[in-house]
Amino acid sequence: MGVQIAQRLGIEQVLLDAGALVVRWLDTYDEGTLGPDRTDAGAVFSAIDGSLNLSHPAACAALADAAVLAGADVRMGVRQVEVAPGERPLVRWTANNGEEQKTHAKVVIGADGRRSSVRSQTAIPFEVDPPAHFIAGMLAEGIEGLDQGVNLIAREADLIFYSFPQAAGRARLYFCFPSGERSRFAGYDGAQRFLLASRLACLHGLAGWKEAQPAGPCATFPAEDSRAPFPVAKGIVLIGDAAGYENPLEGQGLSMALQDVQDVSAALLAGSSLPSAFEAYAAARAIRQRLANLGVALQVWANNGFSPQDPHERASRYDHIRNDDVLAALELSFMTGFGSLPQDLTRSELAARLPTPGK
Repeated sequence: MGVQIAQRLGIEQVLLDAGALVVRWLDTYDEGTLGPDRTDAGAVFSAIDGSLNLSHPAACAALADAAVLAGADVRMGVRQVEVAPGERPLVRWTANNGEEQKTHAKVVIGADGRRSSVRSQTAIPFEVDPPAHFIAGMLAEGIEGLDQGVNLIAREADLIFYSFPQAAGRARLYFCFPSGERSRFAGYDGAQRFLLASRLACLHGLAGWKEAQPAGPCATFPAEDSRAPFPVAKGIVLIGDAAGYENPLEGQGLSMALQDVQDVSAALLAGSSLPSAFEAYAAARAIRQRLANLGVALQVWANNGFSPQDPHERASRYDHIRNDDVLAALELSFMTGFGSLPQDLTRSELAARLPTPGK
């Protein structure tokens, strides 16, 4: 979904020029099967060749440079940013040289992440759900045998392992694991324990993740959903994680942010900065977040919360999903987007489509 939006926004080539790796294949391994289940992203979308795998710092730098070339005034390293909503919202900040500066704007777009200062200063209400599980991630390098043309998911014991290759033999690695085990990869040796855990039996001989070297910190986060029910105040609009972040299980964060950019750009180009101009954006975003949350809930159900699970039971749950048109579309929505889903689908309706435990 994200690649298509990047194409519509005209930034796909910017990311490619920054070194984004095009990865066509998604291989899924399971302890209960002998080989991978392969998905061809090029077959799912005729207009794209695969996912775009690029480090977050490289993507941010490339997009900032592209913004400058397009005429934007980009200021790096500013501090003490203050925002006051209003008909002409006021922004104050301290520049690199220590000088205090301010300006009035037609509209202020808060794109400053999960702990958004813009959101807190404008008192836009924000909700955070309890974590469904935990996720640990790390950039690794020197991975011998890594196939740079394949994204990989593996399910074994109480873990789901992800490997997303990047250029120069690097890969972004993740583990999802049950709630209540936040410290599993914490501490001074957490990175080494993380790499050791990648030695899954179902991936034997595939690549040398265990022998790789950390190329960044090993961090653990609660896998939770959050939202600003109405991410708009007078003269202020939030986008991306500032407006609400998704459980990263299905990797929708950047795709959602790019869709926000497209929707808010359309509202601005229509010529109004009034809160009412962003009502359609806010309503569409709320639908996307609800459906993304349901996609995560479906995966958590299929994997029994990532607790140890009989592989045959897991296979039976996925068979049930794929024999139901709505559930099957929801399972693939992390790639296809949410347009193929009933837009009014709710958690109670999802639950009604899932078998009762013990039956």
